[in-house]
Order: sequence, then structure tokens, then C-alpha cells
Amino acid sequence: MKKLLELRQQKADLTHQMRTRLTKAEDEKRSLTHEEAKQFDELRHYILTGETRSLSTDVPSDGGYTISPELNKQIMQQLTCESVMRQICTIKTTRSNEYKQLVSVGGAAVAHGEEGKARGETATPKMEEVSIKLFPIYAYPKTTQEIIDFSDVDILGWLTSEIADTFVDTEETDLVSGDGSKKAKGFLSYPRDTQADKVRDFGTLQKLEATTLEADSLIDLKFLLKNKYRKNAVWVMNSGTAAQVQKLKNGNGDYIWRERLQAGDPDMLLGLPVHYLEFMPEGVIGLGDFKRGYFIVDHETGIRTRPDNITEPGFYKVHTDKYLGGGLVDSNAIKVLEVKSATK
Repeated sequence: MKKLLELRQQKADLTHQMRTRLTKAEDEKRSLTHEEAKQFDELRHYILTGETRSLSTDVPSDGGYTISPELNKQIMQQLTCESVMRQICTIKTTRSNEYKQLVSVGGAAVAHGEEGKARGETATPKMEEVSIKLFPIYAYPKTTQEIIDFSDVDILGWLTSEIADTFVDTEETDLVSGDGSKKAKGFLSYPRDTQADKVRDFGTLQKLEATTLEADSLIDLKFLLKNKYRKNAVWVMNSGTAAQVQKLKNGNGDYIWRERLQAGDPDMLLGLPVHYLEFMPEGVIGLGDFKRGYFIVDHETGIRTRPDNITEPGFYKVHTDKYLGGGLVDSNAIKVLEVKSATK
């Protein structure tokens, strides 16, 4: 709602700016300059038809109204604000259709030397290549041309809200549970095993299985993480699972869940922040340093918007697309609790 109000205010400010220029021209007893007339015409044309012409890619030096770039920017801002995964993971940008990175998986050794004696070689660290492919996702909302023509519609606000909501849902679903086939591979789609970090295969998450949800299981999960990951770790779960966790107490009878102290702060569980990922299954809880564990990859082209009122007469549509990739980078940084009683 806040974003929508900001967008409406932005539109009102731009309208006021144009009216001021018109008043100035009238006071100076002159016609609008070619550039001023073009700006008025472009805004009117966009509102009535959905088509962007010269101003979609051209920003005059004295200000003006650039429809598509501004729309793309607002959609990306809302996506960043509302996507939990984008808040907790590392974001990378690439110009190709694949992002690659070498990751050290240990194996380096340090030896003790003695003065005056030859030193032998030590073990070389093992490296694994992580490859994250990008896939297209898109939104295609539409409304009737009559609403555009006969209503006082906040076009920019409507587009931003509709498209951003669609992208948030799609991205969150893919980044949590996408299977990697024509979509990003979510962190829960990677294999899981109960083996410890040193013996578990690279690219496999460690899991803890529990028959029922108990405080002790959450404590055990927390300390499966090495300290270097634990200090920046966050919990992720859906709201249904969170409701069950909130009822848990420790051995002293104290609730292990702490409500946020003020607006904007996260709830806390065992001293670590909680984030709500609604597309996670019931009874599955993730904990980890997602900044180190999972990368989200965007293409440098960003978000592209194409208004369309031609292909389906009588309707106004906006095709918006972007590329998205996601992948596990450090499989030691994230742990998963599976509660059997909740997944039956």
C-alpha cells in the first residue's frame, strides 16, 4: 500500500510539473516549445493507449517523463522489498545465460615447520564449480480499454502492483522449490542427507529428522551449523509452521519464540531472526546463512516492459519479463529440519 501511495504521489507531482510549464508558457504569452509539447503528448498518449514512443528511452536534459524505465525501476524496487529470498540471499548479476563460480570445499592442510629443515608440500584445497542457469519469467496482466479511457486510473500504480505481485510469487516459489527444469532450482530441491559436513557430498544439504516438533529439535538444528554460519543465520518457514513453533517452550517453561520489539524488526527464535517463506511446505524449517549458501542471479537487462493494446482489441495488456536464476553455493551454510508428523 505504501508503494502504491508513493507511485500515486509521483504521478501527481509529474502532472503538477507539466501544468506549471503550461501556466508558465501562458504567462509568457508563448506556445509550448517543441520539447514541452512532445512531453505532454507522450504522457497523454501513454495513458490513453498504453503505447510508449520517444520518451520510453529518452530523458530530456530539463526533466521529462520516461515511462518504461521508471516502471521497470518501480517494479524492481517492489520486488526487492517484498521478496523474502531477495532479502536474505546474495544477488548476482550476469550478462550471459549462466553464472559460474568456483567454490572451495576444503582439503587444504597446514603443517608445522622447523628452522633449517626442508618443508614438504601440503594438500591442495579441493574446488567445485557451481553453475547457475538463468530462465525467463514473465507477467502479462490486462484490463479493458474502457477502464483506461473512462476511469481515473493510476496506470503506473496498477502496473507496478500487479506485475510485482506476480513476480514475487513466481520467484519465491522457484527459489524455494523450483526443480531446475526451465526454472531456478530452489534450495529445498537439492538432495538432503543426515551426514555431517565433512563426509556429506558437495551440493547436498544436511537435514535433521524429527517425529514431532519440539524445542530440542530446533536447538539441535541451530548447532548443526558451524559458528561462522550461525552468527549470520536466519530461520525460514511458512506461517502455519511458525504458529506451531510459537507454542514451544524450553525446559524451564519459557517460550523460545520472541515477538518483534518494534515495527520492521523480525521475530526471533533462539536468538536468530525469523523470515516467513509462505511457499515452504508444512513441517519443514530451514536455518542458515543464506548470503553464503544461496545465490540469486539476475540478467543485466533487468526488467523489460512492453505495453500492448493491439493483439487483443478492447483490452490493455502489459508484457513484462526478466531472467532469473538461483542455486546452492555452499551446502554447509543451510540446514533443514523435517518434522514427520507435519508432512503426513
